[in-house]
Amino acid sequence: MKKQNLFAALAVPGLVLAWLSAAQATVPQGGELNFTVLRKGDEIGTHRLEFEQAGDELKVEIETDVAVKMLGIAVYRFEHEGHEVWRDGRLVSLNSKTNDDGTAHHLSVSRDAETLVVDGDGRQGPEDGAIIPASLWNEDLVKQSALLNTLDGSKMPVTVTTVGPETVEVDGKNLTATHYSVKGQLNRELWYDESGVLVQVKFDGADGSEISYVLR
Repeated sequence: MKKQNLFAALAVPGLVLAWLSAAQATVPQGGELNFTVLRKGDEIGTHRLEFEQAGDELKVEIETDVAVKMLGIAVYRFEHEGHEVWRDGRLVSLNSKTNDDGTAHHLSVSRDAETLVVDGDGRQGPEDGAIIPASLWNEDLVKQSALLNTLDGSKMPVTVTTVGPETVEVDGKNLTATHYSVKGQLNRELWYDESGVLVQVKFDGADGSEISYVLR
């Protein structure tokens, strides 16, 4: 198995929902999304998002913890922490740190009027203030032609295709979700429920194995 960069393109409960005007997207009213990460159907980690709304400001905390093991020994690790702040539908700041199997990434993004200022190990400089991070939770992502890499700050051109409605199992129950296919410098299959909440993610790891996020 090629262990390097298995998750390199990442950023990655009840379904009673509330509209959040700050990010112009929906998130669980309970304030959390908890995914089990699977590789070839076997559990390898977790992907968790926490949302906190305060007035017109939305804070999003993201944590991914993955370990691929062979004979009980971790042969690949991916650890990511992200912190996003949104206001009036725009990203105000983003800070992240990542351990991609021993390769460290650090990113800091701040807003200066209509521009985002990016300071990452993959890029430094100004960016379009309307760009959306590739943290996947915000359904507005499917309307974009480029996304901000949440590991190193690079800009990733993408093409998004609407596949259509499909049945997805969430916590033992079937629901209808819209499937979108993201291709380009980020490749992801994404499913959002009828209210716009992320409910499933699939993509191929560097070794060709299928990685999936299953909402629990």
